[in-house]
Amino acid sequence: MKIKCPACAKVLSIPESAAGQVVKCPCGKQLRAPSPTGSQPSAASLGGSAAGGGAARSPSPRPNSGGGAIDPGIFDDLTDNDLQPVKTSSNPYQSPSGVSASNLHSAGPQELASVGSRIGGALLDGLFSVLIMLPGLIIGGGIMVASVASAGGQNMAPEDGAAIAAGGMITGFLIIAANALLPLIINCVLIAKSGQSLGKKVVGTRMVDQNSGETVGFVQGFLVRTFVFQLITGIPVVGGFVALADIVFLFTEGNQTLHDRLAKTRVVRA
Repeated sequence: MKIKCPACAKVLSIPESAAGQVVKCPCGKQLRAPSPTGSQPSAASLGGSAAGGGAARSPSPRPNSGGGAIDPGIFDDLTDNDLQPVKTSSNPYQSPSGVSASNLHSAGPQELASVGSRIGGALLDGLFSVLIMLPGLIIGGGIMVASVASAGGQNMAPEDGAAIAAGGMITGFLIIAANALLPLIINCVLIAKSGQSLGKKVVGTRMVDQNSGETVGFVQGFLVRTFVFQLITGIPVVGGFVALADIVFLFTEGNQTLHDRLAKTRVVRA
C-alpha cells in the first residue's frame, strides 16, 4: 500500500496490515493509513488520533535535495532579544531639538507682554529718541539763530547777510536731521539682533513671529513693523485715524496692534 505524506509529499510504502492504523513518516508527521475500504479519514479524526497518541513533534527540516542551495534548517527563529532599536547618528554641531542657536531662547511657551509693559516700552522709546536728538536740536538750532543774528549786523552788506543766514539755516537743518536719524539707526540695529528696541530692553519684552515664535529680524521687526507703518501714519488725515486705531487694537485679544498685524508679530516677555 502506498500513501503520500501531506507534510513532506513523500510517497510511503506500508504493509496492508497497517491499514487503518496510525503510521509515522520519516519527516516526523503522524498520519493514519487508509482503511481497507479505501476511505480516507477526515482531518479532524487525524488530529484526534494524533492528540491521543501524544503531542506530535515539530517536523524536522526537509532534506535538501538540490545541490548548492542553502539548507533552511540553519536559520533560527528571531526572538524579542534579537530585535534592537536602530540608533541614528547624531550631529555634534546640531542645536538641541533642531532649533537654531540664534533662537534657542524662543523655544518653549511664551507669555504675552502685558498692555502696561507695551505702553511703557513705547513711552521709553519716545523718551530715548528725544534725549538722543536733544544735542542735535541744541547745536543745530543754535547755528540757525546765530547765523540770522550775524546776518543783521550793521557793517555787513545785505547780500552777505543773506548768504550767511542761508548757510547757517542749511547747516543747522542738516545737523538736526542727521541727529534725528540716530535713534532710528540704534533701534534698527537692536531689533535686527535681538528683536528689542531700547524701550523693550528696559521693560523686558521682545518681538517674535506670530506663527513660529522665533525672534524677528530686520525685515519683519523694523522694515515692515516700524518703518512702513510710520510711513502709513504719516499720510495726512488718514494717518491720524490709522494711529488711533493702532492704539485701540492693543486692547483686543492677543494685544496685537495694527503694526503687529501688518508684520505678523507678537510682543512677548523676554
